[in-house]
Amino acid sequence: MKQFAPGRGMTALVVMVLPIFLSLGYWQLSRAAEKRSMEVDYLAQLTALPVRPENGALSQRFKRIRLQGRFTDQAFLVDNQIASGRVGYWLIQAFDEVGGRRLLLNRGFVEAPASRADLPEVNKPQGQLRLIGAVWPFTGLVPVLDDDAWPQGWPKRVQRLDVIRMAALVEAESVEIRLEPGQPGVERAAPFAQLLNDARHRGYAATWFALGFTLVVLYLIYGFKNRPTKPDPQR
Repeated sequence: MKQFAPGRGMTALVVMVLPIFLSLGYWQLSRAAEKRSMEVDYLAQLTALPVRPENGALSQRFKRIRLQGRFTDQAFLVDNQIASGRVGYWLIQAFDEVGGRRLLLNRGFVEAPASRADLPEVNKPQGQLRLIGAVWPFTGLVPVLDDDAWPQGWPKRVQRLDVIRMAALVEAESVEIRLEPGQPGVERAAPFAQLLNDARHRGYAATWFALGFTLVVLYLIYGFKNRPTKPDPQR
């Protein structure tokens, strides 16, 4: 006769692990919904006319911004970037806007030299410039294995795009302005539709839910496995 007797240890394990799988699955679904919302905002702003960075424009994600000012010598090279199969950096540089703001502008991709010990040459456009870019939303920090210690001097090679830390160092607004292609000083423009697709998050959610389902099935199989029953003393 089969009886359901998984034991306290196995039951405790399932009670602890199953909610984790489910919460991770629902978290990925929420991330997917957020990406869909971002995509809607991006498409809405795609053809909008650029505006000056006043009246809260810098707080609106994907808002097209019209800038006038000069680049400073403060530049960051964000490591571990790839474009068209080539390894390099994103070039983030401080920009003094005529309105008195200092902004962080993403000038796009620059290819890395052959030697890791060398940094790419950062050419600063001279004079006052007129630029158009988009307010790029913060999508989370990329995890790093070691402490991202920043070197002295400029440009600084950094391991991830930490806008808040960069802005604090150069006393700028804590927002990334991603310059559009064809602007003065733009190298290979950073992608504008990057990380807006929700398919990856839906796939992750399906994986976590599948793990939870598998855990329940294994728990039931384990609990219903054949076990000898004690003989009835009255028979």
